[in-house]
Amino acid sequence: MSTLEQKLKGAIYSDTRKICREVGIYLNMEYESNALDVIAELAWRKIQSFSTDLESFQKHAKRSTITADDVKLLVRKNDSLKELVEEKAKEISRLKAEVKIGKRKRKGSTSSVD
Repeated sequence: MSTLEQKLKGAIYSDTRKICREVGIYLNMEYESNALDVIAELAWRKIQSFSTDLESFQKHAKRSTITADDVKLLVRKNDSLKELVEEKAKEISRLKAEVKIGKRKRKGSTSSVD
């Protein structure tokens, strides 16, 4: 395992434990330390699986970038997650369109004073 991969795994473990503790406080429950480790390892392995799948989708499409369509393909079998990803992708597209429109207006709105 590379140094970068070790750092990423450590960050995932740390963040997963923190999230579990916060959820535990919210739900008034506690986790045993080994349960937190198992949950963190599951999260790490799922992320590795996701990254492999996303890379495969991107390569199959002969692209050098992973797109929202790849993420949609990844979650296609989970209806609630698919719906969430589609909503977020639409929101991001809308925001990007608004930014582009704003940039066009600024460029074309130069005025001269006589």
